[in-house]
Amino acid sequence: MFAQNIQISGHTTGFSSGSLVRVLVYADQFSQLKKTLATTRTDRAGNFRLTLPDSVTTYAMLAVNLKHTGFYLKPGAVYRFNITRDSLSRNASPFEEIPLQVQLKAKDDSLNMHIDMYDSLYNNLIVNHFRDIYLFHNRKILDSFEAKVKHLFGNIKSPYFRHYVRYSLASMVWGSRTNTLAGIVAEYFTGKPVLYQNIQYTEFFSDFFQSYFESTVKKPVSRDKLFSVIPKRNLKMLDNLFASDPALRRDARVRQLAEMIQLAKYFSDHSFVRKDIEALFHQIAATSIYPENRKIARDYLKKLNILQPGTLAPAFRLPNFMGKEFSLSDFKGKFVLLSFINTRCPVCNNQINGLNNIRQKVGTEDFTNLTIVKGKVTPEFMQKVHPTEHSWPFLLLGKSILLLEKYQIVTYPAYVLIDPLGRISMAPAPMPGENLQQYILNRINAYKKREQN
Repeated sequence: MFAQNIQISGHTTGFSSGSLVRVLVYADQFSQLKKTLATTRTDRAGNFRLTLPDSVTTYAMLAVNLKHTGFYLKPGAVYRFNITRDSLSRNASPFEEIPLQVQLKAKDDSLNMHIDMYDSLYNNLIVNHFRDIYLFHNRKILDSFEAKVKHLFGNIKSPYFRHYVRYSLASMVWGSRTNTLAGIVAEYFTGKPVLYQNIQYTEFFSDFFQSYFESTVKKPVSRDKLFSVIPKRNLKMLDNLFASDPALRRDARVRQLAEMIQLAKYFSDHSFVRKDIEALFHQIAATSIYPENRKIARDYLKKLNILQPGTLAPAFRLPNFMGKEFSLSDFKGKFVLLSFINTRCPVCNNQINGLNNIRQKVGTEDFTNLTIVKGKVTPEFMQKVHPTEHSWPFLLLGKSILLLEKYQIVTYPAYVLIDPLGRISMAPAPMPGENLQQYILNRINAYKKREQN
């Protein structure tokens, strides 16, 4: 398909002028690595406007600052958002308003409206009949719901919507155990087109294959077998193992996607060596005969390594209370404890003394604190931090809010330890009262030993 321009505009209420507005999508919907398609800022009246080209219908996110809402992006469509900031904005977390409070008017052949209507019916069914479906496996309820959906939406021709419905129903069939696992694989996956852009397909695929190999009776792909194969870093051996499952034997594309789901599942399992799993992803990215799968492997490598130990810490340059700017590179050669605090967060203020104690006990030869402050700096806040503000830099986040996203800060306070080369050492690091001082000392001593060797 050729790219068509998409028009997105809106009005925000309760947000300051100059608020950051972004349209994000997943680089692929298996790894769910996010990427930004377009960016702007609100004007003084709270309005914004974006134009972006796209060639496929896909799930997207509209973000104002760090708050998101989901919608479905269709080439050539026109979207108008009315966004209000609700009372939850008083909370300390940067993500307190997920999703955004929005009203959406869309000229998109009613795609968003139809999905919203269907989702409402689906959610009501789950709420009212959860036990009947998932505990008592009542097939009549599913049949009745499918008949209702067909009656209400049977005339809708949108392929995206039709697949969206099909795979949401498939998820219910799986949960209700009204089909065997092998039967589900045969009916919905093997020999069928892979719907790389349909969020219901990809989420059902991922959820299903994360548990499929643990649920099958004979377990041809067990955790123990993976534990013996993955360290060999041989993609052919891995594929042969998965091909030993009769349900996956005939569809190499689907089988390879299932392999990546399992590799990602065990990436954070300490029984496996991450470098072994990365080596297999690199092989898929380099040799897969399916271009989409090669891209997914590359995206997984990026997604899984975000804030992993040894990766470069996201860079920044921020001012302190007096306007002097600091960057992370200014502290190269020392371990740096980044603390993210919010001026409205009482716990943050209470832990400042604990950070000062750690600094004094660890010493300043190999270590320093660095605090990043979000929120309005009031005289009351300044009074609380005054005893320590000259001991280490307190930096103002201001409009650099994407730094919170880069460091995956979802609540306050939050801590990240950076090593002397500017690489992630611990993310997140523990709280001061959770033996943080000893963790820092252990990292410093281990680093010194490596340097000596």
